[in-house]
Amino acid sequence: MMETVEPQTPGVAPLARDDIASHIELSWDELFGMDRAEVERFQLRSARRRFEELVPKVKQLKGQVDATGITAIRSLEDLPRLLFNDAVYKSYPISLIEKNRFDQLTHWMAGLTSLDLSGVSVRGVEGIDSWLEALEAQTPLRVFHTSGTGGKLSFLPRSTVEDELWFEGMMKLHAGFGEDKGVKLGGKNDIRLPVVYPSWRYGRYVAQRVLRHTQRRVAPTPEECYTLTNGTLSADLASLSGRIRIAQAKGNLHEMKLSDPMRVALKRYLEELQSRPQEAAQFFVNVAEKLRGKRVYIQCVQSVLLTAAKAGLARGLSNVFAPDSCAGTGGGAKGIEMPENWQEIFKTFTGIARWRRAYSMAEMVGAMRLCDEGYYHIPPYYIPFLLDPKSGAPLRRSGTVTGRYGFLDLLCQTQWGGIVSGDRVTIEWDRQCGCGRKGAHIHSDILRYSELAEAGGDEKISCAATIDTTDAALQALINI
Repeated sequence: MMETVEPQTPGVAPLARDDIASHIELSWDELFGMDRAEVERFQLRSARRRFEELVPKVKQLKGQVDATGITAIRSLEDLPRLLFNDAVYKSYPISLIEKNRFDQLTHWMAGLTSLDLSGVSVRGVEGIDSWLEALEAQTPLRVFHTSGTGGKLSFLPRSTVEDELWFEGMMKLHAGFGEDKGVKLGGKNDIRLPVVYPSWRYGRYVAQRVLRHTQRRVAPTPEECYTLTNGTLSADLASLSGRIRIAQAKGNLHEMKLSDPMRVALKRYLEELQSRPQEAAQFFVNVAEKLRGKRVYIQCVQSVLLTAAKAGLARGLSNVFAPDSCAGTGGGAKGIEMPENWQEIFKTFTGIARWRRAYSMAEMVGAMRLCDEGYYHIPPYYIPFLLDPKSGAPLRRSGTVTGRYGFLDLLCQTQWGGIVSGDRVTIEWDRQCGCGRKGAHIHSDILRYSELAEAGGDEKISCAATIDTTDAALQALINI
């Protein structure tokens, strides 16, 4: 977790992307210049092929077929019943991790991917990090994990194809449309910029997966990729901290048992998390000394950047970078109440005129950029649906409709990209957006249904975004 160099696994040859996934290489003008009829012909043709190719190979999808009786894709209306619940990627028994049964966890993972995992050896594997290393060394699998704030990590069975597509999708947020020339990043002959990324350098969390490619394909040199720490975000510790948060919420933390090495690692991890806001502020001070006035690529979680910006402005720091730098933010407030003028605070501190905002999630390969009119536009390679939040029934695909967001991600080549999210989303299906992009677009007021339930007073176990480090039971647990 600390200052370490990420171990390199030899791996196997990367897979080639197919013609469907290659649609990400088209320009925004080409993608958003397609009429709805043309888009839906492409989507139906591609969905049929994905379905036919993956049903024989992905056990979880075959189970969905058996449960619904849908054996062929005759129209887009057949797809909503074939979408997975987003909990499918954390449907493993937590005991498999607690008891080091990574052979069984591999068997569970094999049901979610078309890749053959039958020959994977987990001999000597003693934790999630080493399990993921073993999978990468022996197969083209590149698992992404989530933060585990709900108590369990989700493990997304990406391959080398989806891994690269995720990076390219994030860089595509800065590409131009119409008269906006934008900036091309990540390609062989594209512009190179110093990278500012106030987070861990290594790991298999979504952000760290993208950063691997960003360091190699955007930064002029590896030394010009500036991160908060050169350490690794450990999946083992992320999983453990999620379980601790749940145990704290339930009041049974005293029942947990940890080995001495894990207690030491957890204590250091918690100390690092507590000092992160102050470190982020100092990080920007240090980076400003090296990169003041220069054009950079910066990606940062809103809450981290807000803390750093306030601290920097208090020290008299402002207009740190060149105004035409490439900047993006997301990740939510993470428990911090964002002021209404947060964008102006970011601009004043960094000096960067435009901040790209996007709608995405770990289950999606890539992202949807917010246009100047304030809408997220859905590229043709995502097939969107809205479902009734109570019954799950598909809602109409016309007019302006609000419901639970689901989609089939056609960029997913080795896994079924159909998922029902936990987000309440409003889609305008027919109206032409003033920005000039054709196609359905999403309002920016996206909310989690879980947040609405808590606001409405529904009783549920609510897991805090961070661990309560003052908890006496936790202090006893990590006592060295």
